[in-house]
Formats: sequence, C-alpha cells, structure tokens
Amino acid sequence: MASDEDVDKALEIIGEAISTDPSDFQDHETWKFLGLGDLSASATASDLKNQVGLDVKPDVFSKFPTVGEFKAHLKGKAEAPKSKANGTTWQNTQNTSKQLPEPADPWEGVPKPKVPLSVILQGDPNTATKLVFLFPDGSGAGTAYGTLPKIHDKVAFIGLNSPFLRQAQDFTCSIERMGRLWVDEVRRLQPKGQKYVLGGWSAGGYYAFEVAKLLTAGGEKIDQMILIDSPCRLIYEALPQHVVGELTRKGLMGAVGQKKAPEWLIAHFTSTVISVDKYMPTPLPKDKVPRKVSFIWVKEGLVKNVAESGLDVDMNVKVTRFLLEPRGDLKTEGWEVLLPGAKYDFHYMTGNHFQITQPFHADSLGKHLQKCIKP
Repeated sequence: MASDEDVDKALEIIGEAISTDPSDFQDHETWKFLGLGDLSASATASDLKNQVGLDVKPDVFSKFPTVGEFKAHLKGKAEAPKSKANGTTWQNTQNTSKQLPEPADPWEGVPKPKVPLSVILQGDPNTATKLVFLFPDGSGAGTAYGTLPKIHDKVAFIGLNSPFLRQAQDFTCSIERMGRLWVDEVRRLQPKGQKYVLGGWSAGGYYAFEVAKLLTAGGEKIDQMILIDSPCRLIYEALPQHVVGELTRKGLMGAVGQKKAPEWLIAHFTSTVISVDKYMPTPLPKDKVPRKVSFIWVKEGLVKNVAESGLDVDMNVKVTRFLLEPRGDLKTEGWEVLLPGAKYDFHYMTGNHFQITQPFHADSLGKHLQKCIKP
C-alpha cells in the first residue's frame, strides 16, 4: 500500500512522461486519453518502480486504465479495474453496439464541460446584423475555426465546442442528443427576431442539422445552412475505426505539418465516429427547410495515390474513398433528401478534408464563406 506522498510522486513522474501537470488529472480520465501510449506506459511503470519503489507491473496502466482506478490500486483499495456506472471501462464502452436510452434531460449524467460551450470567433454578437453558428468536426473543437480570416464586419461567428472535450471517455450519446446539449446555448446567443444561420464541418454538418430540427420544432426559423465537406449520412457510412487507426498511424489524422494530432483529438474523433455509426437522420419538413443551403467541398484527397500510400484500408467503403481520393465537383450528395426544396449553391476550396481550418486553406474557406453569407 502506497502512502499519499508516494502516490503524489507517482503522479508527478507520470505527468513528466506525458507533459501534463498532475494537478490537471481527473479521476475519470483514462491514461490513453491523457496520452500515455503503450511504450511510454511500460517505461513509466519501470520509473515508478525504480524511483519511488512501487511494486507495479508493466501492464499496470492497462489493468487500471483511469487515474482514479490507478490511485485506488496504489493505495490498496482496488483489486481490479472498477467499472463505471454502466459496468464497463472506457475502451469497452467505445466498442459497444447498443445505445442506452437517453434521458429527458440531455445533461443528465454528462460531466461538467471543461471548456466553454461556445466561443466568439469574430465580430460582436450584440451589434452584428447576423450570427453564424459553426459546429465542430469530429475533434469537437469549435476553436478550430479561429484560423478563419475576417469575413464580414457586420457578421459575428460563434464556434461551438463539444461538452466532451478532454473527457471523450464520457462521449457515448447520440448525434441527436448532442444537438440537445447545444440548442439552449445557440438560443441564448441568438438575438430575438433574427433567423438562424447554422453551419458545420464534417460531423458538424450533422450537429447543425439536428439543432435546426430542434429550433424549427420550437417555431423558430433557419435562414441558411452551410455544410462544409460534410458527407451525407444517407449515402456515406461512418468512418470505420480501422481507417481511423490507419490514418493515425500514418500521421494523416488532423496533423499539422510534421506535428501529429494530439491524443485528445483522436479520442474525441473516435467517440464521434461511433455515434455517427448509429446515426440515421430523417428529413426536415419542407415548410421548415432553410431558404438556402450552401455546400463547401474540398477536391483533394488525403493521399495522392492510395495504392502507394501504405494504408491498409478497404476502398469499397464510400466514406473511405471520400476522404482518401481526389474528387470532382460534388453537389448535394444526398442532403437534398434531408433538406428538400432549398436553394442550393456550391463552392470548392483548397486542401483535403483534414486541412480545412489549417493555415492557407482557412483563407480559402474564408473566401467562400464570404461569398455565401450576406450581412
């Protein structure tokens, strides 16, 4: 049984290994989520034994995968990994095919968000003639849109952050419920009497669509939707988890230059993919469809040649081809079924799917947003 002092020393060593202040550790966070990979976990276990004198096995972090379970183990209070409320570890909840019934209150059982639900990207919501709400891609970070250039002096842009940023192990709810978690924040910020403009990149298009459903069901009106490289779920599958693993292995998953995507992004993206797999949207009633739906597509694939890329993926999967291969000029791609009767316009920007908000390509996105949004 370790003393409190030894536990603190152990957490300091782990914090050094993953460049995180141990005071930031949360008991429900998994070591994998915090960035302790298999190789570093084994080396860190060795450091705990040599530097603190703790009798820990090399697989201690897989047997006790959360911060709380690990601390309880060191203090002699845990013989085996304790289950969460649903009786499973994070890794198992991510692989389950069953969806638990969702409560009337969407926030029931959801931990307090670690970041604000919304962030003002540009403009002043109090004086703007129009607000544009941008929902995040699988990373969950609305702040990703912070790279956009100035669009319009009279238009304010609001980015929505996922409630599950830095706690992706708790992201087990549906796409529809995610919309319910955001809708009150959108209502709070929208000036009374104005019609809504909702947009989203990739899975953010699904979130925007579900929030549009909730708002219109409450008698409010959507003026415009902006779908940014968002493959319609009626036609495209959820991205297979194997493909996520392959893209991560090759450094193609949200990487910037030589810098690989952080663990928190991969964790949230994986949770998003699982929710998307269970998602099958239904159309908005024609009388509630936005006046205008703008599509912004990229034309580049993630790789120049799939056969030479070294990626072990099944190219018979439509969404895999959508990401990896160069494309022609895509049009509504199934969204016309969900948003019937709207006026559609199409724009084509530089870069590939994961480069949309990266420097240079964000300028291209900004130019097209300027074209399709009028103050």
